[in-house]
Amino acid sequence: MVEKATLDAEYSVIGCLLVDPSIVGELISLTRAEDFSIPELRTVYQAAVRLFTAGRPVDAVTIRGVCGAEYNNLLLQCMDITPTAFGWKTYIAAMQEQTRVRRLRALAEQLAEVRTSTQARELIGQAGEILSEKNRTRVVTMDQALLQFFTEQGEKRKFISYGLDKLDRRLYSDHGDFVVLAGRPSAGKTALALQMAAHMGQQERVGFYSLETSPAKLTNRLVANRCIIDFARINRREMTDEEWQRAATWKKEVTATDLELVHAPGWGVQDILTTALARRQRIVFIDYLQELRGRGRDRFEQVTNISLDLHTMAQEHGILVVALSQFSRAAASRADAAPTLTDLRESGQIEQDADAVLALYLDPDEDAPADDRKLRVLKNKEGRLGEFSLSFDGQHQLFAEYMDGQLAAARHVARVEKSHRGQQEIESA
Repeated sequence: MVEKATLDAEYSVIGCLLVDPSIVGELISLTRAEDFSIPELRTVYQAAVRLFTAGRPVDAVTIRGVCGAEYNNLLLQCMDITPTAFGWKTYIAAMQEQTRVRRLRALAEQLAEVRTSTQARELIGQAGEILSEKNRTRVVTMDQALLQFFTEQGEKRKFISYGLDKLDRRLYSDHGDFVVLAGRPSAGKTALALQMAAHMGQQERVGFYSLETSPAKLTNRLVANRCIIDFARINRREMTDEEWQRAATWKKEVTATDLELVHAPGWGVQDILTTALARRQRIVFIDYLQELRGRGRDRFEQVTNISLDLHTMAQEHGILVVALSQFSRAAASRADAAPTLTDLRESGQIEQDADAVLALYLDPDEDAPADDRKLRVLKNKEGRLGEFSLSFDGQHQLFAEYMDGQLAAARHVARVEKSHRGQQEIESA
């Protein structure tokens, strides 16, 4: 049964459309036929849309000409309820709120009949989308745009920090961005992403969605990184007394990080969105993109839709999405080993949708220390491209930037050690 408040709002919206033709275009941009629960009012609305898009006047006379004389009393009733169009946006808001409630009730009835958790998750995902729906069109006049511009310029803007100064000076990430961190297997993507997520979790709630690795194994990496404890001894459960003491000392700082680990094997983008909204997460990491369940007939189409959905998720819900991605084997087969955007696996859509693409790979310089990595910014809508070197301490799952002069010194040491090993091999031969 449709509540009286809903009926009044629907009649009022149509009444406003009839009594003030000047608002028709904006009214249509903010509504859709599905907002009307009364079939006759939906028919009137659709007639108004056809007239408007055809460039014809929209009023009671023209609509009656489209719908027929039997709609005469209904049109008069709508205009009688709303003699003026004052407050028409309020009527739309009330109508759309009741439309959302009606759709949620219908989903609740379906939810009561489900037989599998997968069906339930899909329905809950639809409910999350309904609850987060916004008006389809937002039009900003130049007066409004400049007012916002001058207001924003008077305030210092703070971007989301990744915890790496050289990256932060290039990458101006904000909520609503879609960032891809790509690399070949074993390049250290998960370790770097966890380090970034833990850093961001000091300021905002972060969700780390792993489609392969369990929360327990991710926790091992985090403890090694944050408490500087030997990762191998953590895995073997052979921590020393000193390491136990260090873990206890750092426990408060680690637990204060607003980071949530989510085990998500077999999940799709909608599953992640539903959980992120429910948990009020402002930043989401996904490890990794190609493991997400997607719609489509083949793998190319599935990954394309996954990328589009992640981009939409970021923009429509104001969430920073950082998705890890695999590179193709071609990225490792080239002599210089430097990846490009075309190395992203399975779909060029990722390159199109991402606001920024980062590439993590082994440093190809023959004098580079064995554990060094390069982090290259391949795409950056808001900042600069470029690359820089990172030292990876696998023992503690820790990435660090080189300070001025440190990289040259590290490479000198690597050259000396390499030369020394070569001399030993010659002598032993």
